Amino acid sequence: MMLRLRTEIERTPLRQLIGCREGVLLLGSCFTDNIGGWMVDHWLPVMSNPWGVLFNPASIADSLQRILSPTAVTSFKLHEQAGRYYSFAHHGKWSHSDAETLQRMLTDLDAEVRNFWPKARHLFITLGTSWVFEREGRVVANCHKFPSGDFTRRRLSVEEIVDLWSPIIEASPDKHFIFTVSPIRHVKDGLHGNQLSKSILLLAIDALQERFVEQVEYLPVYELMIDDLRDYRFYADDLVHPSTLAVEAVKELVTDCCFSLPMKQYMVEAMPIAKALQHRPIDPESAEYKQFLQNTLQLKDALLAKYGLASIHFEP
Repeated sequence: MMLRLRTEIERTPLRQLIGCREGVLLLGSCFTDNIGGWMVDHWLPVMSNPWGVLFNPASIADSLQRILSPTAVTSFKLHEQAGRYYSFAHHGKWSHSDAETLQRMLTDLDAEVRNFWPKARHLFITLGTSWVFEREGRVVANCHKFPSGDFTRRRLSVEEIVDLWSPIIEASPDKHFIFTVSPIRHVKDGLHGNQLSKSILLLAIDALQERFVEQVEYLPVYELMIDDLRDYRFYADDLVHPSTLAVEAVKELVTDCCFSLPMKQYMVEAMPIAKALQHRPIDPESAEYKQFLQNTLQLKDALLAKYGLASIHFEP
């Protein structure tokens, strides 16, 4: 009898699988960037965290509601701090020293997501925490280091999350929602507090699955990290974020459970070409490297044409 050394999770494929040409909109915590960046690097038709990292389900839902609204938002409420302007509906990466410039940036950003929305067959949503900060009665996406006294902190309930997301899913009958819970622990709340927060997210997703059986599915990334990859070699030096090895394990889970067979084959063929293009030469001006780059780009173009991806705009 073989000795079992791990409690491995079941890798059950989702009912709806992601195909090569199907658009994917990835939103949520910083863990989303790992998966989104990986797909972008392989020239797939995806948009990853356009509004920046959003940790809580209310802020992600609020961003999607703007896109679903028949009237586009053309003016955001901005707040100045130390010579820069911020929006409490966006991550801090979206800030500027000029208010009018930031308004244009945020308006253009929403327009880009609206343009991508019809192409997005799948939404990959990673929820990080059920804790939220509120200012003037509204949940903020990021506090931007404003004084803590400006905010009220509380935990969302399962019912609130379900009520926030149900209208979005109902209004998007052609979309497939893949929910995950970020395995990154919010240790500032204590380990028990972190578990309570994650539990609310898990229960809310479960309730949405029951309500929207055909549209909502769950990918057990959280369980992979917490219950399967328990060893600290799967964590970075802060003992909270996943290590490079763990991220690779999550990519395997996504491949096994979310990708169609043609998509899996495409990724196998795309990987060596993507790695070659990421190579940093000693002398980028050398004739040898220029020839190498030209040959590699020809391989990429041939691969995209083979899978019908050549006509799709890939820029995130």
